[in-house]
Parts: sequence; structure tokens; C-alpha cells
Amino acid sequence: MTAEIIVRGDQLPVLVPLAVAQAAGSVLPTAMVWSVDLAAESSRRSAQKRLRRICAELGDYAAAQPRLNHLFVVYTHGGALREGTCLSTAGQAATRLHATIERSRGRSLDVIALDVTGWEDGELLRDRIIEAAETPAGTAAEIALGWHDITQDSIRVAAAKQYY
Repeated sequence: MTAEIIVRGDQLPVLVPLAVAQAAGSVLPTAMVWSVDLAAESSRRSAQKRLRRICAELGDYAAAQPRLNHLFVVYTHGGALREGTCLSTAGQAATRLHATIERSRGRSLDVIALDVTGWEDGELLRDRIIEAAETPAGTAAEIALGWHDITQDSIRVAAAKQYY
């Protein structure tokens, strides 16, 4: 299976290698990466609120994509907050988004939130996302991971470690 990935949202330097490799705009995607830059948020609470709002808004957009199997919400708070500050919020938002989309579409879709604050290896991130996007939906379901979780393991393996 070859994933047709599109990248949307805020410009994050770590996503440049993936953006360069994304599918043409005329292709219906099987995976979407939505990037969120939370660096301008003044507090932990405002960063978490914005992340929840964006995930809620993605529900309608993702539900309208008939071939979409994987949705990645890749975010950073640019060091303005401690790494992992929004991980719990991202996990809750991923769970809600996953349920919303599955109810509207009637089929499985993985929602994976990734905190890439401080990560500079765009090629490894690209490889991890492509690898996850090429697996069948339902492998990760809904999960929030920090970048440390996927430096040595694939997203699928890191998700399995979180569940068990």
C-alpha cells in the first residue's frame, strides 16, 4: 500500500521533508498531517485550548475525505512551554476526534497526535509518518505521543507500548 499524504496547517520546519514528499493536490489523500504551532500561546491553558479547538474543527474536514485512513496532528509549542505539557490534552482531543470521525464515516480511522517540540530530525519524522500511513487503519486508533516515543520505535510500536 502506498500512502497518499497531504500536509496542511502551520509551517513547521521539522515537516519540510514530508511536505516536499506529499501527494499532488488533485489526489484524494489516504493520510493527512495537520501541523499546529502553539509557540505564540501565552500560557499552558491557552495552548491546550487552541489544540482542542483545532482538533474539533478537523472532524468535519477529515470526515469529508472519503479515502482518509490516518490523521496526524503534529504540534509544537516551540519551547515556550515544557515538553509534554499538552500531551494529555492531545490524547483526549485525539480520542474525541477519532470517535467523531468514525461515527460520521462508519469506518476506522487512526488519529495520532505527535508533540514534536524540540525535534529537529525531519527525515526520521517523515519516515515514521509514512510508515504509519502505510499500515491499515486501526493499528494505532487514537494516541498522543511525544517525539521521544518514536525515535527508536515506529508509531505503531510506540502506540502498542502505550496501550499495554
